[in-house]
Amino acid sequence: MGESETGAPPDRLGALLRSLRLDRGMTQEELGAASGMSVRSIRDLERGVSCPRISTLRLLAHTWQLSEAQGAELHRLARAKRDRSARYAPGGARW
Repeated sequence: MGESETGAPPDRLGALLRSLRLDRGMTQEELGAASGMSVRSIRDLERGVSCPRISTLRLLAHTWQLSEAQGAELHRLARAKRDRSARYAPGGARW
């Protein structure tokens, strides 16, 4: 598995969110309008700058009408991202 310049694995959640949005032919602005999320939040999620809350994942799953399996995959990747973020925090601190 590849790693970024920080030593952290690449952000699979952000890539999946972007792929789901593009598969539906939506711009970040259109997703923002459909979901009520800000474009900045969407952009940060897709770039892996932030990790979504469970409520955000549910909102996106509802907006995109994802299957239960697809929603579960989003939750799994978000959990892995949170675990990874704690591992790569400065000083190795866990939150």
